[in-house]
Amino acid sequence: MLAPIIPSINSHEILPIAKTVSEAAALNFAHTIVRLNGANGEIFTDWIKKTMPESADKVLRQIEDCHGGSLNESKFGKRMRGEGQIAKQINDLVKFARLKYFKEIQLPTLNTKLHALYKDGQLKLF
Repeated sequence: MLAPIIPSINSHEILPIAKTVSEAAALNFAHTIVRLNGANGEIFTDWIKKTMPESADKVLRQIEDCHGGSLNESKFGKRMRGEGQIAKQINDLVKFARLKYFKEIQLPTLNTKLHALYKDGQLKLF
């Protein structure tokens, strides 16, 4: 899991990380784009302005671009992947990384034979 992807801070590391995990026998990877809900937005804003003052405004604007002008998005389907141009670029880069480093990898076949041993017409809840 690549999480969280923060535009202009670690988004450039997607391809090298995907290559490394594919070489370490990973079958796939997932990602999320940073969302700063609640007090996390204030804490992150304070932190980035203190540690990276020259790029703080740029990073914050890019995060806002990923979430419709806010540092946070709570809507299901948008909150983890974002929307807007920056989010599209990150999501496209992840798709490219999957094609480049995970194209030849196939998931193992699911073994369903064990399930039949425990099935007696009605599955047990407990």
